Amino acid sequence: MKKHIRSIAVMALAVVLLAGCGKGESAAYNKAAETAYDNYYMEGSTGAMLSDTGVSYSRAAEAKSSPTSSQSNFDSDNSGTSQGVVSRKVIKNAYLEVQTLKFDEFVAELKAKVEEFGGYYESANLSGNNIYSTSSRRASYSVRVPEDKIEPMMNSIGEIGTVISSSYNENDITLAYVDVESRIKTLTTEQETLLGLLEKASYLEDIIRLEQRLSEVNYELETYKSRQRNYDDKISYSTLNIEVKEVQRVSIVAEEPLTLGERIAKGFKNNMLNIKEGLENFIVWFISYIVNIIIFCGVVAVVVILLVKYAKKTDKRKANIRKEADTDQEKSEK
Repeated sequence: MKKHIRSIAVMALAVVLLAGCGKGESAAYNKAAETAYDNYYMEGSTGAMLSDTGVSYSRAAEAKSSPTSSQSNFDSDNSGTSQGVVSRKVIKNAYLEVQTLKFDEFVAELKAKVEEFGGYYESANLSGNNIYSTSSRRASYSVRVPEDKIEPMMNSIGEIGTVISSSYNENDITLAYVDVESRIKTLTTEQETLLGLLEKASYLEDIIRLEQRLSEVNYELETYKSRQRNYDDKISYSTLNIEVKEVQRVSIVAEEPLTLGERIAKGFKNNMLNIKEGLENFIVWFISYIVNIIIFCGVVAVVVILLVKYAKKTDKRKANIRKEADTDQEKSEK
């Protein structure tokens, strides 16, 4: 009788292996395995059953983890929900380059905008504030906002600063997300099956083998769950990167192409403004370093005076030597 039941159990697991390559592998596998084990345990022969079917289970577990099996689950999930239509999973990212005449006010208003749209700062970096330049302060922000608020947020920043350039992109990760969901479902089913088998196992060899596979399944399951959480975070909160620069005059972004005369006038105006800014920066630098300049000029003047005196003494000494030489020559001739 026990041999007969054992043969039935092995045949049931073999059927599961064949069914595992098609749709609904997880449900068929679990039902067949549990039925076989329940029937056998009713006869009181636990150890022999596990030992005889341990290899079959390992092969079934490998079939569960194969790419073909994963794809089958993916197709099965899609076909069972709204005729294969699933909600799109989209990660939204945007970038803005902004110029402002009033840097401090912009920073304060940006903070208010972020709070208004229910977002938060992921990172913020400020630099500059150089006294020798009128346009040196910069800041870069990485802002996270709810995915349905990113476009209104971008439009609102144009109200508090001048947007010089912008970019926006959407990354559709629907296939990757559904695949992760499918893997989580498959691994969860396998985990539950393993736990059920582990409760009924009595031989040490079978317990070790089941615990090893359970450890692998737990690790894979946590990996996929972590990836899913990461996807959920990026999908629910979009990322907006902002680069802001303080300037003395903002750049005018022309909506239509400029004529030749307009381009010449604009270039001449910009050139004159650049000269003006350059002179202002030079005056600030010169006055700031006036003490250093005076000291430097004094040192240079002293060095020049000493060199001139040394040169004069040298010339005078040479002249005296030549004069004495001439006098001695005249005396010798007489």
